[in-house]
Amino acid sequence: MNLTNSAVDISLFSFPITREDIFGNRNPLVLEIGFGEGEFLIDAAQCDRSRNYLGLEIKGGRFRKAVRAAEKLSLENLRFVHVEAEIALRQVFREKMFDLVLVNFPDPWPKKKHSKHRMFNREFIGCLAKVLMGSGRAVIKTDQLSYIKQIVSEFERSGLFRPAYPSPGFIEARTGETETKFEKHFREASQKIFSAIFLTLP
Repeated sequence: MNLTNSAVDISLFSFPITREDIFGNRNPLVLEIGFGEGEFLIDAAQCDRSRNYLGLEIKGGRFRKAVRAAEKLSLENLRFVHVEAEIALRQVFREKMFDLVLVNFPDPWPKKKHSKHRMFNREFIGCLAKVLMGSGRAVIKTDQLSYIKQIVSEFERSGLFRPAYPSPGFIEARTGETETKFEKHFREASQKIFSAIFLTLP
């Protein structure tokens, strides 16, 4: 494959796909689920060339915008895939493939009648555990206090992860060098951002 082509067509591979299939090496691999317009991953990939970065996005417009931005930089350690995340985690990627999984500002579906659409349920957390390395981490950020509490509860109930932070299992996130568009917007509005880190259990 073209090592400067940021878009990966997974239909060209036999499943399960490995990190070598995508990047041609075994460098540490970071996955972002729902990368939006890709600004976070593009910045991260430029700052740290020792890691590979892979992003999943289901919305076509955002995916195409991210690919166009990344192509201008010819980053060999960055790839984007247009796919639904749970399908990819279940069927596409090899087990124990990722060192770190990031989910930045998942849709909170705040109305009670829509809560069933939230990303973090038992099945999805099980998929995360399957694709993370034995020493892997999942990092989630949200501006919704009720949602981060629910996420911590779901991870603890799964029996597959433990929170990295003591009770209540999350912290108010500090300003980082690399931020998403949403994170910058929320900080400019003086809105609190919450972060949780979950470690895989042996």
